[in-house]
Amino acid sequence: MIDFENLKTLKWPPTNEEQKQEGYVSREVLEEPTTERGRIIRNRLLEARCMLDPEFSIFYTEEWKRSEGEPLLIRRARAYKYAIENITPAIQPYELITMQKTRYMRGAPVYLQYSQKFYSHMIGKAENSGDEVYDVGVGGGRSHKESKGLIEMGTFAMKEEDAEPLIESCKFWEGKCIEDESDKFLKETMPEYDDLDNAFKTVIFPPSVISIMEGRWIPAYDMIVERGLEDIIQECKEKIKNTVPTSREVAEKVLFWRATILACEGVINWTKNYADKAEEMAAEEKDEQRKNELLKMVETLRWVPAKPARTFYEGLQAAWIGHIAIALDGPIVGLSPGRWGQLLYPLYKKDIEEGRLTREEAVELMELMRVKFSSEEYVSPRSWEALASGNLFQHMIVGGVTRDGKCADNELEEIILEAGCSMQTIQPTLGVMVNSKTTDKLLMKAAQTTKTGAGYPAWFNNEACIQHLLQNHRDENITIEDARDVGMGGCVEMQMQGTCHGICHPGFFNEVKCLEIVLNDGVDPRTGIRCTEPLGDINSYEDLWNAWCKVEDRFLRVYMRYWNYVMAVHRETNPLVIGSVFVKDCVKNGKPLDSNGARYNKSVTLLNSGMVNVANSLAAIKQLVFENKKYTIEEIRHALKENFGFERADKVGNFSMLEQKRISGGFERIHRDLLNAPKYGNDDDYVDSIFVECWEHYNEVCLSETTYLGLPWIPAGLSISAHGPFGRVCGATPDGKVAGVSLTDGVLSATPGTDVNGPIALFQSGIKLDSVKMRSVQLNMKIHPNAVRGVEGSHNLVDLVKSYFHQGGYHIQFNIVDSDMLRDAQLHPEKYRDLIVRVAGFSAYWVELSKPIQDEIIARTEYNATSI
Repeated sequence: MIDFENLKTLKWPPTNEEQKQEGYVSREVLEEPTTERGRIIRNRLLEARCMLDPEFSIFYTEEWKRSEGEPLLIRRARAYKYAIENITPAIQPYELITMQKTRYMRGAPVYLQYSQKFYSHMIGKAENSGDEVYDVGVGGGRSHKESKGLIEMGTFAMKEEDAEPLIESCKFWEGKCIEDESDKFLKETMPEYDDLDNAFKTVIFPPSVISIMEGRWIPAYDMIVERGLEDIIQECKEKIKNTVPTSREVAEKVLFWRATILACEGVINWTKNYADKAEEMAAEEKDEQRKNELLKMVETLRWVPAKPARTFYEGLQAAWIGHIAIALDGPIVGLSPGRWGQLLYPLYKKDIEEGRLTREEAVELMELMRVKFSSEEYVSPRSWEALASGNLFQHMIVGGVTRDGKCADNELEEIILEAGCSMQTIQPTLGVMVNSKTTDKLLMKAAQTTKTGAGYPAWFNNEACIQHLLQNHRDENITIEDARDVGMGGCVEMQMQGTCHGICHPGFFNEVKCLEIVLNDGVDPRTGIRCTEPLGDINSYEDLWNAWCKVEDRFLRVYMRYWNYVMAVHRETNPLVIGSVFVKDCVKNGKPLDSNGARYNKSVTLLNSGMVNVANSLAAIKQLVFENKKYTIEEIRHALKENFGFERADKVGNFSMLEQKRISGGFERIHRDLLNAPKYGNDDDYVDSIFVECWEHYNEVCLSETTYLGLPWIPAGLSISAHGPFGRVCGATPDGKVAGVSLTDGVLSATPGTDVNGPIALFQSGIKLDSVKMRSVQLNMKIHPNAVRGVEGSHNLVDLVKSYFHQGGYHIQFNIVDSDMLRDAQLHPEKYRDLIVRVAGFSAYWVELSKPIQDEIIARTEYNATSI
């Protein structure tokens, strides 16, 4: 076991010198793709320009115009079918598994039916104010700045010839897309619209991010791998044949089944287009090996996804087709493969036993799949790119138990982890479900993968997941079998495999901004906007607590209700068709996913950022003002207004507490005392109890509201990278944070440098929050590579995880990296194009992260075990 007493931690605020470890230590696990093909394709990915491709949207718009007057579901299916049948098939050099959303090695489609404003803005057609506060949040490094014939648009580029048809399509969707229709609907009908507008302007929550509203779910891939789309088409035909539309409700079922047939036919025809393309390429190919690979591709694509997969190769291709077919239908993030190791293992095992496949070939295929996942991009407003670092959050999970409760470990899941070591890409992120039945072999393989420093796999407590699902879906009559079949739909949000509604929410909630409004009597100090009526004097801690609850309650409800209005418009203008095909019971019930068609229809409410900062701030004021009476509330307010005498972080250019610049004196003592006040993460009940109370209030408000499907929201916590841009719009706070510094990451993570009693104390603080009530909580930890080096280090890492889960922890993930390497990567990004780090519930290329998030990762407490 780890000697926790000898784990080195840092004092806060740390200096640059205090954070530096002795010497430059590289990562222990530095593997390469196992084949030359893999190395070539990996390098092509890293060198690829990120391209915007409007082709699908242009075809979609053409058919949408032609189908005016058709029933909505039929119109949606026809537009999808026409677009997917007409986009250009693009088979990349050397690849074995094919098909993608765009024409490019690394590309993003356009979805004008959701939002047209920011696309218009990107190509210079219109201005889109309100996103400028997020400029600092967006990363770089994805788009080169040379090459003729391209229009550069931030981190993306687009062919010049695509601009005119895209502009014309934007004009058509103006006033008709979901965003525009929602805006009109909100202004006309939402009683809290003024609060909503103020929240957008003050960044209590971000402006519209409707362009990424879908996702965070795991499709039922077995429907395409084990059944095939022809069987689903036949099922729908039988249902239509045996149904008499005696009511509007029944008629809508018939329309949904007709739409399902059209969408499935579109996917089959799209696949045939790729088969034709592969056949053309094979006819021209001179290299015999590549010709045979292309001919095998032709045979496969003429069989799947229409019919059930017969081999591992066919199963992998079919699952990928299903994934991309859903992703093409809308701006989906968090669409996750889930437990492909369970899904495809029977085909893998059969092929191995019958000599059609070797283990080495399976490793290569899973390596190549990592490139396919990482090639898919999405483009969104600057606000969402800043909040989420431009990530798609596609999560593949291993471990856990089978539907009948047995250990689920198998050789294919080990291969998935091995491929994560040898082909280090940002997608799909990996997770491991740790159960009392999980084998040491799989856990050690997961530890080895963690030590690559790429930030995956995330580690999850399988028993806690099952308990949460049984508890929160019992009113939907959840079965134990479905609860056991759990994966991650996105970052760290647990989801059942192909049986439940996704997580549709617009973004994140800025808890610290609520506290700022409280401390300024209802006014946002950055904008001067009055967000509430005057809140009255704060003469006691109870006054402060009640005021914060009042403001948080008010704007949480505004946000949840806002999203219900948006989803109401979505359901009436853009119902899900192909996505519903891959969620069980939608076809059976004759209802789309967004009309209570799924087996389980509860959904997760908004996520938030900065709760640790709020708890630490409340604890500091409680102790220093109302108990010790060392300062008055006015003295605290004055120090905050003057930023403790520091320059703003965005002017300094560093967004952590490491290198802030003092420009005036007089606040050293009050700042020191606020910094030294009790801090979450040290097993101190004084502040931990406040932290728990904050979350309990959040959960209480969330549970009291209902979703657009008429069911109670399920609370969740997650920050992704929202703590960067949210910190920028917040001033100094009573926990000692300087204006512009990023908020605390994650949910259960401590503010960098404040967890001075080691990881066990951090664990003890975290488990005081009952995470079973929540769909997700998140704990990030940074460990120096020397702390877990060698086989014994891997055992110690596994023991650390087991210790946390044994105490009731839900999730933990690691950056195994030397902070000095990250500092060097900031100075010399050209040397670190392939460097991957863990941000939140996802990994990202270091050079594509924004400066605030880079600074925050460097500043995180780095544990260094000097005695193991």
